[in-house]
Amino acid sequence: RHAPESRVVYVDTDPQVLVHGRALLEKNNQTRVVAVDVRNPEGIRTHPDTLEMIDFGRPVAVIFSAILHHVNDEEDPAGIVRYWRDQVPSGSYFFVSHFRSGNNPETAEAEKVLQETFGRGRWRTDAEIASLLDGLEILEPGIVPAPLWRPEEVDSPWNSGGERELTVWERLIAAGLARKA
Repeated sequence: RHAPESRVVYVDTDPQVLVHGRALLEKNNQTRVVAVDVRNPEGIRTHPDTLEMIDFGRPVAVIFSAILHHVNDEEDPAGIVRYWRDQVPSGSYFFVSHFRSGNNPETAEAEKVLQETFGRGRWRTDAEIASLLDGLEILEPGIVPAPLWRPEEVDSPWNSGGERELTVWERLIAAGLARKA
Protein backbone atom coordinates (compact mmCIF):
# COMPACT_ATOMS: atom_id res chain seq x y z
CA ARG A 1 0.00 0.00 0.00
CA HIS A 2 2.77 2.42 0.88
CA ALA A 3 4.85 1.56 -2.18
CA PRO A 4 2.61 -0.15 -4.75
CA GLU A 5 5.50 -0.28 -7.23
CA SER A 6 7.40 -2.67 -4.92
CA ARG A 7 7.90 -6.22 -6.06
CA VAL A 8 7.31 -8.93 -3.47
CA VAL A 9 7.95 -12.67 -3.30
CA TYR A 10 6.19 -14.53 -0.48
CA VAL A 11 7.70 -17.89 0.50
CA ASP A 12 5.93 -20.73 2.29
CA THR A 13 5.47 -24.50 2.15
CA ASP A 14 2.08 -24.85 3.83
CA PRO A 15 -0.41 -25.82 1.09
CA GLN A 16 -3.27 -23.86 2.70
CA VAL A 17 -1.13 -20.74 3.06
CA LEU A 18 -0.02 -21.04 -0.56
CA VAL A 19 -3.57 -21.40 -1.90
CA HIS A 20 -4.85 -18.55 0.25
CA GLY A 21 -1.92 -16.28 -0.64
CA ARG A 22 -2.24 -16.93 -4.35
CA ALA A 23 -5.99 -16.28 -4.23
CA LEU A 24 -5.53 -13.00 -2.37
CA LEU A 25 -2.81 -11.81 -4.73
CA GLU A 26 -4.22 -13.18 -7.99
CA LYS A 27 -4.65 -9.73 -9.54
CA ASN A 28 -1.43 -8.26 -8.16
CA ASN A 29 1.22 -8.24 -10.88
CA GLN A 30 3.88 -7.07 -8.43
CA THR A 31 3.67 -10.16 -6.20
CA ARG A 32 4.44 -13.86 -6.45
CA VAL A 33 3.93 -16.69 -3.97
CA VAL A 34 6.48 -19.51 -4.20
CA ALA A 35 6.54 -22.94 -2.58
CA VAL A 36 10.09 -23.28 -1.28
CA ASP A 37 11.28 -24.12 2.22
CA VAL A 38 12.92 -21.18 4.05
CA ARG A 39 15.75 -23.59 4.91
CA ASN A 40 16.59 -23.68 1.18
CA PRO A 41 17.59 -20.06 0.51
CA GLU A 42 19.40 -20.92 -2.72
CA GLY A 43 16.18 -22.54 -3.99
CA ILE A 44 14.29 -19.37 -3.12
CA ARG A 45 16.83 -17.05 -4.76
CA THR A 46 17.04 -19.10 -7.98
CA HIS A 47 13.30 -19.81 -8.27
CA PRO A 48 12.04 -18.48 -11.63
CA ASP A 49 9.40 -16.28 -9.95
CA THR A 50 12.01 -14.78 -7.64
CA LEU A 51 14.37 -14.07 -10.54
CA GLU A 52 11.50 -12.46 -12.46
CA MET A 53 10.45 -10.21 -9.58
CA ILE A 54 13.57 -9.28 -7.62
CA ASP A 55 16.58 -7.35 -8.93
CA PHE A 56 19.39 -8.51 -6.66
CA GLY A 57 21.62 -5.81 -8.08
CA ARG A 58 19.63 -3.22 -6.12
CA PRO A 59 18.96 -3.04 -2.36
CA VAL A 60 16.09 -5.25 -1.24
CA ALA A 61 14.18 -6.00 1.96
CA VAL A 62 14.44 -9.52 3.36
CA ILE A 63 11.61 -10.17 5.81
CA PHE A 64 11.80 -13.04 8.29
CA SER A 65 8.38 -12.52 9.83
CA ALA A 66 7.52 -15.23 12.38
CA ILE A 67 9.56 -17.88 10.56
CA LEU A 68 13.03 -18.30 12.09
CA HIS A 69 11.61 -19.62 15.38
CA HIS A 70 10.38 -22.61 13.34
CA VAL A 71 13.99 -23.37 12.34
CA ASN A 72 15.86 -25.51 14.87
CA ASP A 73 19.48 -24.72 15.78
CA GLU A 74 20.81 -27.75 13.88
CA GLU A 75 19.06 -26.39 10.74
CA ASP A 76 21.28 -23.27 11.02
CA PRO A 77 18.92 -20.29 11.10
CA ALA A 78 21.94 -17.96 11.31
CA GLY A 79 23.24 -19.57 8.12
CA ILE A 80 19.95 -18.77 6.37
CA VAL A 81 20.26 -15.10 7.30
CA ARG A 82 23.98 -15.13 6.44
CA TYR A 83 23.18 -16.57 2.98
CA TRP A 84 20.84 -13.66 2.26
CA ARG A 85 23.26 -11.14 3.77
CA ASP A 86 25.92 -12.39 1.35
CA GLN A 87 23.55 -12.36 -1.66
CA VAL A 88 22.07 -8.87 -1.38
CA PRO A 89 23.83 -5.54 -1.95
CA SER A 90 24.71 -2.88 0.59
CA GLY A 91 21.71 -0.80 1.58
CA SER A 92 19.45 -3.85 1.90
CA TYR A 93 17.29 -4.22 5.01
CA PHE A 94 16.45 -7.26 7.11
CA PHE A 95 13.36 -7.45 9.32
CA VAL A 96 12.90 -10.20 11.88
CA SER A 97 10.08 -11.09 14.24
CA HIS A 98 10.68 -14.07 16.48
CA PHE A 99 9.30 -15.82 19.57
CA ARG A 100 11.21 -14.60 22.65
CA SER A 101 12.47 -16.93 25.35
CA GLY A 102 13.48 -16.53 28.95
CA ASN A 103 12.15 -13.08 29.72
CA ASN A 104 10.01 -14.08 32.75
CA PRO A 105 8.24 -17.11 34.35
CA GLU A 106 4.87 -16.34 32.75
CA THR A 107 6.29 -16.27 29.23
CA ALA A 108 8.27 -19.44 29.99
CA GLU A 109 4.96 -21.21 30.68
CA ALA A 110 3.43 -19.80 27.49
CA GLU A 111 6.54 -20.93 25.61
CA LYS A 112 6.07 -24.46 26.94
CA VAL A 113 2.39 -24.60 25.91
CA LEU A 114 3.00 -23.18 22.44
CA GLN A 115 6.08 -25.36 21.87
CA GLU A 116 3.98 -28.43 22.65
CA THR A 117 1.38 -27.18 20.16
CA PHE A 118 3.86 -26.44 17.34
CA GLY A 119 5.96 -29.54 17.98
CA ARG A 120 9.15 -28.01 16.59
CA GLY A 121 11.20 -24.88 16.54
CA ARG A 122 13.33 -22.85 18.90
CA TRP A 123 12.44 -19.83 20.96
CA ARG A 124 15.40 -17.52 21.42
CA THR A 125 16.49 -14.78 23.80
CA ASP A 126 16.81 -11.23 22.50
CA ALA A 127 20.60 -11.71 22.36
CA GLU A 128 20.21 -14.94 20.36
CA ILE A 129 17.80 -13.22 17.97
CA ALA A 130 20.29 -10.37 17.54
CA SER A 131 23.05 -12.90 16.82
CA LEU A 132 21.03 -14.16 13.84
CA LEU A 133 21.69 -10.73 12.33
CA ASP A 134 25.49 -10.88 12.75
CA GLY A 135 27.29 -8.78 10.17
CA LEU A 136 24.35 -6.39 9.86
CA GLU A 137 23.75 -3.08 11.63
CA ILE A 138 20.79 -3.50 13.97
CA LEU A 139 18.84 -0.24 13.89
CA GLU A 140 17.18 1.52 16.82
CA PRO A 141 15.36 0.58 18.95
CA GLY A 142 17.13 -2.79 18.57
CA ILE A 143 15.56 -6.18 19.26
CA VAL A 144 12.55 -5.35 21.45
CA PRO A 145 9.06 -6.70 22.20
CA ALA A 146 7.09 -6.18 18.98
CA PRO A 147 4.56 -3.72 20.50
CA LEU A 148 7.46 -1.44 21.46
CA TRP A 149 9.04 -1.44 18.03
CA ARG A 150 8.40 2.04 16.66
CA PRO A 151 5.12 2.54 18.59
CA GLU A 152 5.14 6.30 17.95
CA GLU A 153 4.55 5.67 14.26
CA VAL A 154 1.19 3.96 14.75
CA ASP A 155 -1.93 4.50 16.80
CA SER A 156 -1.14 2.47 19.90
CA PRO A 157 -1.55 2.58 23.69
CA TRP A 158 2.16 3.49 23.95
CA ASN A 159 1.58 6.60 21.83
CA SER A 160 -0.75 8.15 24.41
CA GLY A 161 2.14 9.20 26.63
CA GLY A 162 1.17 6.80 29.40
CA GLU A 163 3.32 3.83 30.29
CA ARG A 164 1.78 0.46 30.93
CA GLU A 165 3.09 -3.01 31.57
CA LEU A 166 3.23 -5.38 28.60
CA THR A 167 1.01 -8.45 28.84
CA VAL A 168 2.52 -11.93 28.73
CA TRP A 169 1.39 -12.31 25.13
CA GLU A 170 2.85 -8.94 24.12
CA ARG A 171 6.24 -10.04 25.47
CA LEU A 172 6.29 -13.24 23.42
CA ILE A 173 7.35 -11.74 20.08
CA ALA A 174 10.46 -9.65 19.50
CA ALA A 175 11.03 -7.55 16.40
CA GLY A 176 13.97 -5.73 14.89
CA LEU A 177 15.34 -4.16 11.74
CA ALA A 178 18.90 -4.36 10.45
CA ARG A 179 20.75 -2.88 7.48
CA LYS A 180 23.60 -4.20 5.40
CA ALA A 181 26.28 -1.49 5.30
